[in-house]
Amino acid sequence: MQAGVFRLLAFAALLFLAACANLITTQPSSQNIDAALQARELEEVLKAVESPKAYSKKDRLLYYLDAGLLHHYQGDWEASNALLEEAERAFEELQTKSLSRAAGSMLLNDNTLEYAGEDYEDIYINIFKCLNYLQLQDLASAQVETRRIDDKLSHLESKYARMEKELSQDEHYQSELKSSKFHFHSSALARYLSLLGYLAAGDLHAARIDYDNILFAFQSQPELYPFRPPSLVHPQERGSKQYLQVLCFANRGPYKVAQELQVRGGKDHILVSGSDPTMPALQLFWKDMQPDYYFKLSIPKMQNRSPRIGQVVAVSADGKRYPLAKLEDFALTAQKSFATKEAGILLKSLARTVAKGLAMEKAKREAESKTSSLASMLISMTADIGLYLSENADLRLANFFPAAAYIAEIPLPEGEHEIYLEYYAPGGNLLYREKSSVRVQARALNLLQSWCF
Repeated sequence: MQAGVFRLLAFAALLFLAACANLITTQPSSQNIDAALQARELEEVLKAVESPKAYSKKDRLLYYLDAGLLHHYQGDWEASNALLEEAERAFEELQTKSLSRAAGSMLLNDNTLEYAGEDYEDIYINIFKCLNYLQLQDLASAQVETRRIDDKLSHLESKYARMEKELSQDEHYQSELKSSKFHFHSSALARYLSLLGYLAAGDLHAARIDYDNILFAFQSQPELYPFRPPSLVHPQERGSKQYLQVLCFANRGPYKVAQELQVRGGKDHILVSGSDPTMPALQLFWKDMQPDYYFKLSIPKMQNRSPRIGQVVAVSADGKRYPLAKLEDFALTAQKSFATKEAGILLKSLARTVAKGLAMEKAKREAESKTSSLASMLISMTADIGLYLSENADLRLANFFPAAAYIAEIPLPEGEHEIYLEYYAPGGNLLYREKSSVRVQARALNLLQSWCF
């Protein structure tokens, strides 16, 4: 067999190996999980997540995130912290491998690499660790977690500035392909949890600073907080009154879908179009590209879930109703942070696809001249399919972050109380009613948590 045919067969085999490596990525069945979550059957969800074959080795970070969040919702604060600590360590380890990861993914799809997580996942890990410590009455450790969030947000600003600079230096980067701006320097939820810790410790001065910082988070980041801040009692106006802080997580965060792209070649340029009609076609300079070349690939796109919960109301034993107000939009933060990477993901995916496609076209032309038409056609089809399969979108994402956090502060005297939490659909129908017995104490953290997906 001629050398050209050998080369094309080897190339096709490499693409099929890449495609097979992509398929190794596994996660628990989403359909079963969705139904179990809506039925609030956390034990069933945990059983699916913790089964030995639920996650591949390269998805260990996903396992730590998913299992850690589920144990939190179950009220197993220590187990949740142990798993989220492993997740945070995995994030740090994978960050140090970022350069070698980038080199490896230039030929193979990101699916072949260990999942390194999204930026918002790394930040919100510490929100849940902080909540775990607050529920364990470990106020000092809870404050450490809020400081970790501040440190990560500071690093994130520098990271995005560096990413923007590197992207602008790419030879294929043009004015119509812009990275999205994202400035996330303060989390209102993190500041609120810090405020609660300081109130429980009796530090009204520090609590007042956090109160002001909550308002500043809203005022300085309108793209992340396009809603009115909750009405909170000022730390210095609480006096001798006791308040029950109610924190509810509603709806599930976004997921990723595959966006199909077509790449058509011209003389030293490519035209990129997508199956999504809202995506404008892009014409990018691409040296050595020839007319009539055609490739296909897919890239990830963040998609919000349809909200199941539209309103949450707390009801005290005397019938008074306290609507909860949104404090943090996890889903919006996820969308905005992912948008900063989309231009880079597109260019890297195009670079892989075009490089492999050009090599494939060269080998196909050589095979056509040195073998039978039928054999050449079969080999070409094999290579084309392998190229397409090797460029599947990486759709991995943690499964159990909420879409939003809602809060209310309810004035209650010291003692035992019954509180009902009512979750309503966007259309107003009552979906779920939860009864909780709480004990309100003076100069203590009085925090009631709940969730409904």
